[in-house]
Amino acid sequence: MPTFVYNLDGTSNRKCQCTDLPRTWLGHWARGTGETLPVTCVAHRCGNAATVGAHVRDEEDQRIVWIVPFCQKHNKRPSSTPIQLKPGISMCGGSMTGDCE
Repeated sequence: MPTFVYNLDGTSNRKCQCTDLPRTWLGHWARGTGETLPVTCVAHRCGNAATVGAHVRDEEDQRIVWIVPFCQKHNKRPSSTPIQLKPGISMCGGSMTGDCE
């Protein structure tokens, strides 16, 4: 599990293609991980509400797109800025074609 992730730019047009509702990236994350959505953003030391399923890449493998629950502030961070995650955070694959159920 990576400690740091980087936002992806230009993903606002990507829509979750899952057959189950809600067809949001937060819903996608909950289905993909089997976990309850966290109340707060998963960025280290952030207490803001988790309102979006953010598309990120991890520091270890930049080829894979993941979804994590972020607040708006962390979802808007520049893609060049690493974001540390809280310990034990699960990530869900974020490919519209391969990871939606």
